[in-house]
Amino acid sequence: MKVFVRKRYKEELSLNVVNNILTILHMPLIENIEYINGNGRCVIIENKNEKIYVIVSRENADARNAFLAQYIPTVLSEFIEDSCINKKIYIYLLDTSEKAKTNFIIDTYRVAKTLGIDILNEKDLKMSPIMPYMTFKDWKYAKIDRQNYNPANNSSYAMEEETEYTIFGKLYGANGKDSSFTACQLAKIAEKENKTINFVQVKEHGTESISNTDRKLLEYYNVNVSDGAIILKDKQIHDKSTCRKQDEFKYNLLEKYGIKKCYLCGCDIEQNIIASHIHRITDINHSVLSDAEKRTQAVDADNGFWLCANHDKMFENGIITFDQSGNLVINSLMKENQKNFINHITDVMKIKDEHLNKNLLNYLMLHNKRVNLGL
Repeated sequence: MKVFVRKRYKEELSLNVVNNILTILHMPLIENIEYINGNGRCVIIENKNEKIYVIVSRENADARNAFLAQYIPTVLSEFIEDSCINKKIYIYLLDTSEKAKTNFIIDTYRVAKTLGIDILNEKDLKMSPIMPYMTFKDWKYAKIDRQNYNPANNSSYAMEEETEYTIFGKLYGANGKDSSFTACQLAKIAEKENKTINFVQVKEHGTESISNTDRKLLEYYNVNVSDGAIILKDKQIHDKSTCRKQDEFKYNLLEKYGIKKCYLCGCDIEQNIIASHIHRITDINHSVLSDAEKRTQAVDADNGFWLCANHDKMFENGIITFDQSGNLVINSLMKENQKNFINHITDVMKIKDEHLNKNLLNYLMLHNKRVNLGL
């Protein structure tokens, strides 16, 4: 039997750690480790015709990605490309304290299990059995719950549409690894549901593309990767595909408003939620603005809301709108029974203060002028 560890992890993945892993696997202990070049925070065990990869966490669970998540895609890629027929992959935790049981880190465990990667020393966590994610909604609502604790933790967004899932993945450093990791597990869910999955790259800190290793990993799981990257904070993209490629717009709505949920009634059936423009795409296209200015308006989150199909059509046709104070207005041409119906299905009567700004009000002015409300 031979056991290999990368040279860069020689100090952390000691003989004691390796023998602890071998004990759990009911394999004989060793006296020597073979150190090899390359990446991958793991222990590789070769025994007869069997090969076992064990991804090893860091010693302190101080942060979700730095503890474990960022290491999984690299090792998983090597595991997938390994030609050995009889191969297995696991996780081993060097920290099983309370710090290793936060909601964010438990998500890492659940994502790993969705991909079929078990934790060798899970019992040391002394908690209820960790379950894989079974559906997209299962993962989504767990993510929402986690963000209630830390709203700033957003390495990736994902949304559901009728026949596909789309994940918007940041690309830099640990965020990039986490995005790839998340996309792979959503691909497993999509496969069960006969849906496709798209990975839209989001430029971050100058990184404009996922690594070749992560790209191969996504291709293995049949994830469709976008050709280019969305550019954060700089929406004036100088190309002529001004208004019909709306990945940027959807991403910016996710950044401003959060998950796909109707702004007016709260419906969160994602297949029924539309990225709805205030100032319409067709009107932007027919304006005298430059191509860069058109693209800026087309992808601007201030120029839109998440709306259900019902409210989207009402808004587009001027049945409902907002005035320059942000108050909901029902078109005066509606009959009283129609107004009562609209009030009945509308929870929000005013744009929230944190969403209301001069830029949004300018788009509303253009919209209200088009539908002849003059507000």
